[in-house]
Amino acid sequence: MGLEVSRAISASRLQIRLRQRAYLALDVSALVCIFLVSSHLTWGTLAIWTIPEVFVPVLVMTVALPTAKMTALRTETDRMRRLAKSNSYVLLAYAIYTAFVLMTRVYYSRSFVAYSFGMLMLWQVVDILLFTAGVRPHLVAVPSADAASLGLLENLRRLPNLDIRVLERPTTPRAYDGIVVDLHAPLPPEWQKFVAECAASGAQVYHAAAVYEAATGRVALSYLNERFLMELTKARPLYQRVKRVIDIAFVVLASPLLLPAFLILAILIKLDSPGPVFYLQERIGEGNIPFRMIKFRSMYVDAEADGAQVTAKDDPRITRVGRFMRRFRIDEWPQLWNVLIGEMSLIGPRPEQVVFAREYEKEIPGYSCRHLVKPGITGWAQVQHGYAAGTDDTRTKLEYDLYYIKNMSIWLDLSILIRTIGIVLTGNGAR
Repeated sequence: MGLEVSRAISASRLQIRLRQRAYLALDVSALVCIFLVSSHLTWGTLAIWTIPEVFVPVLVMTVALPTAKMTALRTETDRMRRLAKSNSYVLLAYAIYTAFVLMTRVYYSRSFVAYSFGMLMLWQVVDILLFTAGVRPHLVAVPSADAASLGLLENLRRLPNLDIRVLERPTTPRAYDGIVVDLHAPLPPEWQKFVAECAASGAQVYHAAAVYEAATGRVALSYLNERFLMELTKARPLYQRVKRVIDIAFVVLASPLLLPAFLILAILIKLDSPGPVFYLQERIGEGNIPFRMIKFRSMYVDAEADGAQVTAKDDPRITRVGRFMRRFRIDEWPQLWNVLIGEMSLIGPRPEQVVFAREYEKEIPGYSCRHLVKPGITGWAQVQHGYAAGTDDTRTKLEYDLYYIKNMSIWLDLSILIRTIGIVLTGNGAR
């Protein structure tokens, strides 16, 4: 069986390398065309490429950008995260180039930089959303008698962004990208030997829970354990400081633009229905500590006279102006004050009302873990799932929240920001 496994893995590696080289060739060709078109628009001639100060930086970017992109996105399945990462590499490359120009005073053209930068950012959108939209990893899975493992594998097989097949016997097909196995479940001796041989031969062996996370952007609640909780609570001091600086800078820079809009909205709210302009509501924040979150009032004053209620579609408690604000999430803008004073962040799990949070803590395992970080105006669960209408929806949103807390990074925040902009502009999922 060992020779058969080695041959299958060799064939798989060959197909993977060929696929990667095809993607790399496409990306390099696109960059060459972008730089040639940009030079023609700027100077009207291709003779400029004989100048080393122009040719060398462009050559470095033509090689480095596609290579870094292919390496970083190899196991990334979510298209928006792929887009955020690839655009971030373009921003980083041009930031380095700008610093190089400022330090060395070499010849450069602002028009060429602007043309090429704009086209490169557009190419990332075309490449990620069109050319690689249908790319699905080809995976094989080791069967398991464990009920939780069977349920997880069945969920994986239903995912549209994965091509996964459960093996019937311990032999591998001729072409695959990796082997999926539940490392927490007991395996019969023949399957243990098979997995060991595959790993020794250089095959990619993935834990089923990790594949589920990568493919769905969620954490399987059935796989919560001590090791996972340690990952959630690990310190990220540099990221937290950078994120706090970004939060404050955004609020300060946006205030001059938003304050006039706030004044107009305040007048409209007062004209539409009697009551205060702002609405204060107690929510659960970082460390499971309640705080008062501020919003534009979008409901009638007595909307919660009978107690807290989940907002329903076409809820009669919502005012006319409130319905417009909710459609485009404008009622959330005053929470920038909560961000400024450190109670919230721009991006994080959405804060829940105290009464609902206490109920969910009793019903859903691990619910309190979402309070390990500052809540956000927008978050991973918001852009992936939208509003939660009950315990089942809240359980799904918790899986997204835990994924965010485990994988917090500038890349993920940028992906959330991009998707939030799209949701705000279209009004999708509003209630």
